[in-house]
Amino acid sequence: METPLFWGLRGLQRAVAVEAQRASRTGRAFTLVRINLGGPPPLEQRDILRRVVLSELRGTDFVHETRAGELGVLLPETAGPEATTPIERVREALGQAMPEIHVSIGSAGAGPGTGRSWQEAWRWAGTLLVADAAVPAAA
Repeated sequence: METPLFWGLRGLQRAVAVEAQRASRTGRAFTLVRINLGGPPPLEQRDILRRVVLSELRGTDFVHETRAGELGVLLPETAGPEATTPIERVREALGQAMPEIHVSIGSAGAGPGTGRSWQEAWRWAGTLLVADAAVPAAA
């Protein structure tokens, strides 16, 4: 089954709550990612966005449009350096498929061993997203 995209913020919150419970049972942390597109993509590019993001993630990852122009991603059982590779793949693939859109990304681990609740990780990912937007991309 293909992972849904565009479930909204409530969909993300439900998925993360389930993952947080699982993480407390298994002891495995997870990562929350925020991807900001600088505003909603043009309607004709939503299918491209969906295809590109989902092609770079696993079938077990969840992608949700949390608000216009921002995606929230849940990477279950993935934290720390393990999360860097899929995040950078998404950034690179979006840059190639949609070069006119500036993509900013922030991520943070949550759950056992991270010292963060999922709510704290979501806020921290937002802080890192803002910092990423402030740093111009290398030419």
